[in-house]
Parts: sequence; C-alpha cells; structure tokens
Amino acid sequence: MSRFGRSITLVGALGVAAILAGCGGTAPSAGPVTPVPSGVIAIQASNASGAYVFTPSAITVPAGSVTFSVRNAGSELHEFEILKGDLIVDELEGLIPGLTKDVTVTLAAGEYTFVCKLNGHDLAGMKGTITVN
Repeated sequence: MSRFGRSITLVGALGVAAILAGCGGTAPSAGPVTPVPSGVIAIQASNASGAYVFTPSAITVPAGSVTFSVRNAGSELHEFEILKGDLIVDELEGLIPGLTKDVTVTLAAGEYTFVCKLNGHDLAGMKGTITVN
C-alpha cells in the first residue's frame, strides 16, 4: 500500500474511533447546575435519605408575575404544583432526576402552597408555602 493510501486509512480509522467514542454506553448526565437569572425563584426538589423536600419550603414574593425554576436534585420523578386552596394554579410535570424546568405564573396577594403529589410525596413532606404580598 502506498504512503498516501496508509494516510487515508489511518485518518478513516481515527474518524471511526472518534465517532464510536462519542456513542459510549453511559447514561446522559444532567450537566452542571447553572445559576438562575436574577428575579427567578430557584427551588430544589429532593428525596435524599428518604426525606421528600422542596428547598426552600417557604417563599415570599410580591404580587404579579413570578418565575419559578425547579430542579429535581433527587433520584425519583417529581412534579411541582402551585395551589390556591384546592385549585391548581399551575404545574410542572415530568421532572426527571437532574432536570430543571421553569414556570411563570401571575399571583395575586394571598397564601399558596406548592406540592409534589406523585406517589404520596406531599404526605411525606414534599410541600411548601408561597406568601404573596
């Protein structure tokens, strides 16, 4: 084989190796946690050590448009429901581990709760309060 032919074969083999390396069998990672923009309320959902919690669990905001950025830092599926009494104001579903989703809602003055109702997580403590002034 000529020197030129060996060079093309080597380049081709390296290209295939690079493609295969990029297709590894490891699960995708959620990547690094990125900071939320100013004015956005960051909430973390977790079930570490069997404790189902939202952090923070008590939030105070002014009336009007509010954006919540909810990150699932746990190992189980979660959701984030904002309730006024028994009425669902808004919700985020399908929060798989490592995922962050945002929801923007317009809240009038009053008291609200937020919960994860999947598999009784709210009964295990995964709930919080929002006070809107």
